[in-house]
Amino acid sequence: MRKVSIWWLCSIISLLPVLSAFAPAGKKGVQWQPIAQLAAQLPPDGKPVLVDVYTDWCTYCKLMDATTWQHDSVVQYIQANYVPVKLNAERKDSVRWDGEVFRYQSKFKVHQLAVKLLRGNMVYPSTVIIPAKGEWQVIPGAIKPKDLELVLKYYGSRANEQMDFVSYQRQFSGKWK
Repeated sequence: MRKVSIWWLCSIISLLPVLSAFAPAGKKGVQWQPIAQLAAQLPPDGKPVLVDVYTDWCTYCKLMDATTWQHDSVVQYIQANYVPVKLNAERKDSVRWDGEVFRYQSKFKVHQLAVKLLRGNMVYPSTVIIPAKGEWQVIPGAIKPKDLELVLKYYGSRANEQMDFVSYQRQFSGKWK
């Protein structure tokens, strides 16, 4: 009996690689760029930059990575209308941004660029939208796709250059769930 169960176990284990080939492909999320790649200057095409500020220990950051940043509508819209960037708020290396060098502050266990982008309100995760024109927008906390749609489309469509947010919000009709 024991020989038979070991044989079955070995057979099943040997078939796992074959069976996994037939499993549905995993969802493809937002294709994030490292902050250092974009840090020298904002994109010349005028696309706004979307920065996901996170930490490795943050449970809600992982939740957003698994849900919001995997949502088909969010992924498609960000890839088409934004330059998506990830910033670990506790990264140890220095980053040049907008002509200034930002470093890790060991006393506070935070990177200076994260402090600047979040305006000192260190909430993780936070989403920062940096438009080509105007002030950047900080959205603290985990956000569901349906709650993110309005802000993403306001800046992604560059409506922020023609009208204020309240006027845009009045005429906006969300479609994401």
